Amino acid sequence: MTVLETIMISSFYLFIALMISIQAHIGLRTLLFGITLPAEALQDTDVRGIRRNYVLLTGGFAIVIGVACFLVARHQTTSRSFLFWAIAIMLLIMMSFFAIRISRKSAQRLKASRGWEVAVQTKRAASLAASRTHGSVLGSWWYAAHIAVMALCIFFAATRWNVIPQQIAVHMGPDGFPDHYIYKSVRTVIMMNIVQALMIAFFAGYNLMISRARISLDPQDREGSLRKQLKLRKIHSITAWGISLLGIANLGLLQAVMLYGWKLDLLIRYNLSFMAVFFLALIGVLFYLRFRGLDQQRDIPSQEERHWKWLGSIYANPEDPALFVQDRYGFLWTINMANPPGKIIAAATIAVPVIAILVALFNFR
Repeated sequence: MTVLETIMISSFYLFIALMISIQAHIGLRTLLFGITLPAEALQDTDVRGIRRNYVLLTGGFAIVIGVACFLVARHQTTSRSFLFWAIAIMLLIMMSFFAIRISRKSAQRLKASRGWEVAVQTKRAASLAASRTHGSVLGSWWYAAHIAVMALCIFFAATRWNVIPQQIAVHMGPDGFPDHYIYKSVRTVIMMNIVQALMIAFFAGYNLMISRARISLDPQDREGSLRKQLKLRKIHSITAWGISLLGIANLGLLQAVMLYGWKLDLLIRYNLSFMAVFFLALIGVLFYLRFRGLDQQRDIPSQEERHWKWLGSIYANPEDPALFVQDRYGFLWTINMANPPGKIIAAATIAVPVIAILVALFNFR
């Protein structure tokens, strides 16, 4: 495994670890791992301690696993090294669920011991269509840029068909030379374009979900809360558009490395830059939302804890007609799983990345 490859995969691991660790500080400040707290509890030392312990638990585990994986994988072949790092990432994700469960139980015990009561607002002031008439997100036509990049990749593959070798290198050996090939065919040549198309569908669908999500208005400040929520959606829409466009370009560069013999170092450097831009953009958005108070917008009709299942991360309320609502964790949107179309959309959302992975694995055999 080359130095650049080691830096790239370890940087990706570090990125995942940082994203998991900051979960405790994203989203509603009055929500502690899915447990609603009164505003006066925010300065409580035990509340801060629960968040701090989560960061220490996940961060410490990430350091131990990361160091062990680095020591084991650095002298292995590229394929084995990627396998070790993939296992490390899966262990880290599993550990995060365990840490969330522990933190959630601690929050429940603390709330019960302090006798904190939070009145649930049941008065509904919501709009299912306001965002469609106020231009809250980028239009679907913005994703024409993604389609143009994909079309350009297909055009180059078609016009340079004779230049593409009969055996396409898909894996580099420890000596820096290819050691695994696949035969040239229409299927193997355009496989990255299929993945691009799936990625475009995924992000365009997410953009549509934001635009169709319910807007829950503050009865005391309808216009002000409407402006803030529309602004929040626009920021999310722009961020998702930019990140997904960089991802589509990354897949195109990978295709060029495989088909036209472009240097692998170029792809690795691009991926390192991509991860840095993604992380900095995400942190920048989080700080901006926190500074403006936009991350504290609540979807009032969906605040009851009894409707949030599986560690408070899945919303299922058969009495709620809304299909998309604001997530309690983080700052995204989620699907009402008690709504029949919601189950279909959730299945399709999961199916898209799974199909993309299967396409790549099928073609790399």
